[in-house]
Amino acid sequence: MTEFDSVLDCIYEAAALPQLWPDALARINRLAAVDAGALFVVPHGEVKWTATSNFSDTVSAFIDEGRMPDNPRNRRALALQHAGFIVDQDLFSEEEMATEPLFSEFLRPRGWGWASGSTILLPTGEVLTFHFENRLDRGPVGRDAVSMLDELRPHLARSALISCRLGLERLNASLTGIEAIGYPAAVIGNGGRVMTANSSFDGLDLLVTSTTSGRFVIKNKIANDLIQKELNKISRGYSNAKSVAIPAHNDHAPVVFHLIPIRGRAHDLFVSAEAFLIATVASRPKAPSFEILNTLFDLTPAEARVARLLTSGLSAAEIAKVGKVSIETVRGHIKSMLQKSGMHRQADFVGFLAGISLKNSS
Repeated sequence: MTEFDSVLDCIYEAAALPQLWPDALARINRLAAVDAGALFVVPHGEVKWTATSNFSDTVSAFIDEGRMPDNPRNRRALALQHAGFIVDQDLFSEEEMATEPLFSEFLRPRGWGWASGSTILLPTGEVLTFHFENRLDRGPVGRDAVSMLDELRPHLARSALISCRLGLERLNASLTGIEAIGYPAAVIGNGGRVMTANSSFDGLDLLVTSTTSGRFVIKNKIANDLIQKELNKISRGYSNAKSVAIPAHNDHAPVVFHLIPIRGRAHDLFVSAEAFLIATVASRPKAPSFEILNTLFDLTPAEARVARLLTSGLSAAEIAKVGKVSIETVRGHIKSMLQKSGMHRQADFVGFLAGISLKNSS
């Protein structure tokens, strides 16, 4: 097997296991005789990336300093519309490279400054940039290296597309499993877009709609505001699950929406899925058990006990008497429950609880 064929094997391995891309990029470095490599994926404005170990700190600083959106390399490369790899000398004059902040303030002080890159637009909407960089003292990326990278380019594009499709297939398989146990669910991507949903979720049109950009909107404004707030936290890396309740209405039963972060670098590089949105729909009146209340709202045992007594018809004063605690303690539990459920009125919360019955307990 030639070195070229061995590199192709690594590239297509990375298609199935995107965590292998740094190794594949390192193999390409050796084959093309360049010093470092990186892959940038920009799905709908968000930047995801991976890089060889000797270049990761530089790329991380590049992203953290907010240099990606106004990157003159990308801007000029896209304007050229060249279906291949190009080098810095194709984009900048010597005078421009001497004064452009990307080079003078960022790259050269770190010992870098000569690159070759290629941008690929995928039908799934992702914009990919394969980027290879030489150390400053090594000099420009040579034309022989560019020729080798151009030979690899169709395989790089094909591998990235396979990664996208495999990622979506994995997510769809997850949705099928969720639907099999009776729950409507959708995969939410960057910007609150519904990337894919099971058929049960499509049946929640009385509760959920979407904008022209594909962003989902829960029609209950309070619930929508809470879910969108949590989704923004997930986007920033604060990946905590959140459950939000919607009281019964004339045209629908009580519902709890659960926002569950999707973790794992393996599919995040190419498929910008951020969370599952799963709905639990009430089916018959029944006061929920502590286990259900804890799952839905993270209630403490004391809060769950108060919730069940409220559902049974007792007032706050009666609950305080039964539990031999102060009425202020009971009111504190009620206030906490309302905050956790996303509701503002005790009557709404009690009415919701009276309608909850999980399908697997029916």
